[in-house]
Amino acid sequence: MKVKITKWWLSIWLYAIIGAAGVILGCLICRWNVWSFQRKLFACATILLPIHVLEEWHVPGGFHTMYNLMQHSHAPDRYPMNQLSDMLTNLIGVVFGCVVLLVGVNPVFMFMQLFLCLAEVVGHTSGGLFAYKRFRNKGKRTIYTPGSFTTWFGYIPVAVGIVVSFFTEQAIALWQIPVALICSMALGALSLHGVEWLCKDEHSPYAFTWGDGYFKKYLS
Repeated sequence: MKVKITKWWLSIWLYAIIGAAGVILGCLICRWNVWSFQRKLFACATILLPIHVLEEWHVPGGFHTMYNLMQHSHAPDRYPMNQLSDMLTNLIGVVFGCVVLLVGVNPVFMFMQLFLCLAEVVGHTSGGLFAYKRFRNKGKRTIYTPGSFTTWFGYIPVAVGIVVSFFTEQAIALWQIPVALICSMALGALSLHGVEWLCKDEHSPYAFTWGDGYFKKYLS
């Protein structure tokens, strides 16, 4: 019963977070002349996450294949990343974004968002280099991987905007930087490594069942 309920949630959760992104977008449009530059940026980053997941999972999809191959997995459809672990990782990010928008954006939260944006850039760029090296003999000519488009054309502009906002709107105090850095690393460790450690299972019932997406042409 537990597995059945979990699979049901996994079948709809992406629609749920896209719906949440739509609500945030509506609030952003309606409150455009009221919200600060930093709050707008944080809202944009939160809206971007479900779109980023959509690119990783379905359009074109296949991010899990690259990620698991990077871990030398013999079951890249489910180990160490599976649907459950990646859902929890990204759901934590969306919930974090919604909570911050409700309680109020401040420089510490902005620094944390900057850290997360840069982590996405580093992660997808390193993954892209890995994929290029692994599949160039099969015709791969770029470092693109699922999620790279929203990273390069979404998270990088948001990161630049956050840095600009520290100079033009509200700067982060020196004492806040280590606090924000520690919180960022803790959130990243919990949402990625912690969740993965709890959920990884070579026989997980929560495999990515729709194939390798973008990487199908390189693995055939």
